[in-house]
Amino acid sequence: MGRPSMAAQRTEQIMQATARCLQKHGLAGTTLERVSEESGLSRSHVRHYVGNRDDLLRAFANWLYTGYEAEFTGKIAAAPDREKLPIAMDYLFSSGFLPIGDDDTVIRELITAGITDDSIRATLQERYLQAVQAVEQALAAEYPVASPGVRRSVAYGLWCLALGNSTMAELQLPVASGGLIRTAAEQLLERLSHD
Repeated sequence: MGRPSMAAQRTEQIMQATARCLQKHGLAGTTLERVSEESGLSRSHVRHYVGNRDDLLRAFANWLYTGYEAEFTGKIAAAPDREKLPIAMDYLFSSGFLPIGDDDTVIRELITAGITDDSIRATLQERYLQAVQAVEQALAAEYPVASPGVRRSVAYGLWCLALGNSTMAELQLPVASGGLIRTAAEQLLERLSHD
């Protein structure tokens, strides 16, 4: 009987190291050498488990968003109808996007990478569309008579409000950490009451 594969453990180690490198050095400074140093693995091991730098960033995008998917879309899908919208609103306007953490820096770097890398862009598009659809599910549970088009528009608006506000919070704009964004989001929800 052979030794158990170390691939899953090593890949996790490399993904964690990539996150730390993106936080410390940004996208341009995240190299295989730095990921190797940060992970404690040789550069050849990093290449063996994840490939070249582009492959690493693509794998990292999938790894990172898989965790968020379980945290956000999975919670909404599993929740009873009456709890879906409160979960979505709390995530979007408090626990998920605020306060700003290290992951926010990493996500901004991935968005930057997605501008020029088709694969990373496709991953981000897929994950963000899933998130908007999860918000739509929450809205459908709370506002079943609202038209699907209006629910989709409001879901996308809520997502954009949360993402934009997190950017302003990262710039330390004082109003970003207050309740103004939640108030704006709740006013957007009012549209569904009148549809």
